[in-house]
Amino acid sequence: MSLDEFRILIVGRTNVGKSTLFNRIARSRDAITFDRHGVTRDAKEKIVEIYNKKAVLIDSPGMFDYGEYNDDPELLAAISKKLDELVNSSNLMIFVLDGVTGISDYDRDIANLIRKSGKEVIVAVNKSERKSSEYSYVAATEFGFQGIYKISAEHGLGIGELLDAISEHITDQQEELIQERETIKLAIIGKPNVGKSTMINTILGEEKQLVADYSGLTRESAEYIFKYGDEFIKLIDTTGIRRQNRVSDILERISVSNARKSYKNADAVILMIDATTLESGKIEKQDLTLAAEILKYGKALTIAFNKVDKTPYEKDACPPFLRRNFRDCLSQLKDVPFLFVSAINHTNINNMLETVISVYEKQKIKIKTSELNDWLHEVGQSGLMQSSSAKFKLKYITQVSILPPTFLIFVTNGSSVRKDHERFLTNSFRNTFDIQDAPINIVFREVSSRSHRLNHH
Repeated sequence: MSLDEFRILIVGRTNVGKSTLFNRIARSRDAITFDRHGVTRDAKEKIVEIYNKKAVLIDSPGMFDYGEYNDDPELLAAISKKLDELVNSSNLMIFVLDGVTGISDYDRDIANLIRKSGKEVIVAVNKSERKSSEYSYVAATEFGFQGIYKISAEHGLGIGELLDAISEHITDQQEELIQERETIKLAIIGKPNVGKSTMINTILGEEKQLVADYSGLTRESAEYIFKYGDEFIKLIDTTGIRRQNRVSDILERISVSNARKSYKNADAVILMIDATTLESGKIEKQDLTLAAEILKYGKALTIAFNKVDKTPYEKDACPPFLRRNFRDCLSQLKDVPFLFVSAINHTNINNMLETVISVYEKQKIKIKTSELNDWLHEVGQSGLMQSSSAKFKLKYITQVSILPPTFLIFVTNGSSVRKDHERFLTNSFRNTFDIQDAPINIVFREVSSRSHRLNHH
């Protein structure tokens, strides 16, 4: 479910500085800024606070001057349709002009479009730190919009006056639509063309992301907040991640870097894999590498095999051989939930989201120290812990953090703790506290056998 909130849309032709202004207002570097036409393809949304008033700020693709898209009518039509939807759903538009290059026919076309929408419009003449921008400021008056402001999105010139004008449009009633709330930051990642943007659209129930049947369409990580059940989820769509030796274009390198940053900062991650590539259960190395990296950062991971409608697999059960192959390639995956889904056919989408929420909740678990040490005492009496191979003694355990849950076990002669001991303790811990499908960290710290005995209460 989308949230009905005050929406501010930044519009303008390509390369006038829309993304730089987005970053300036949002106080972030979320939108990619690069001196090339058509860098922004998808709309990017972020909740911002302007003088204690909250709104949704949207960075849009460049209008009309489509450059590289002229030979691609499918993508051209998709961008045009998306822009129309953005204009119609906005409450206020910031019309950005390039003060250096001056007013173009594209600018006049945009002015006509947004004037017909009947929405409130503020004009921002960007790059006004240069003297040549003065002519553009005067020329901008021909559009007939009331508020015209000289700014430099890059250097911060005039931003205060622009924010004053924006704030006046956000009424108290609209401000109250956005409430402070806990959100689950959920990143969807995967290789190019596995269906991430289609999945975003399916989850949100509307065409938020551009989709087409070729790779590399999404260049930026885009965020959308929606409500699922009682949970607010910030959905993060990322650019497709290819092997580094296949990423030659500098803009794609920036996009991939931003994608990795997105899932490192997420609470939960869906790793999406094209189910049609699972020939005889073979898992591609890059998917395993991504999974290992996500787990290394302690993220709540769910693996979704998309496009199940194009495979012989049953949607309700992951074949044992497939899970076995994943586990054999990466042992940490044995506790990760697997699902077959279809973004196009809406197959298992609710199940996927419920799984994500369940795994995330387990990442926030807090266990009483007394319960932890009751378990430690009991497991210490087991056959393996009493055998001659266990040359160490388990003394005390405490939880030191969540997301992921991290537990510190004090032991004597800690260097003798072997991998089979660690596996046994971890499995026993998961079974006792019912944490079967979420990452946990168990860390061992050595204490001297002569040190003061640690007691629990």
